[in-house]
Amino acid sequence: MTVLTSIQSSATRPFALRTAVRLAHLRRFINRFFAGVIARHEANAVRAALYQLDDRELRDIGICRGQIESNLEDLAQTRARLQQPGWH
Repeated sequence: MTVLTSIQSSATRPFALRTAVRLAHLRRFINRFFAGVIARHEANAVRAALYQLDDRELRDIGICRGQIESNLEDLAQTRARLQQPGWH
């Protein structure tokens, strides 16, 4: 009876491990998906806010209208770097 018990527990252990690994991958995928959606939403909100400013207000914060898109791209790359695992 103890032999059967040890065989059953060792047979179910790899299945449980594979299931845990797959769930971890799924969780990571879902987190990255929603992080991307949130980042895109924030970028669109910042873009809209910056385009509503007049040239004087943009000059006060140190950019001109032609630099809005490139600055948003730089911010997106910086954010992506900061979200990489092991950055801290």
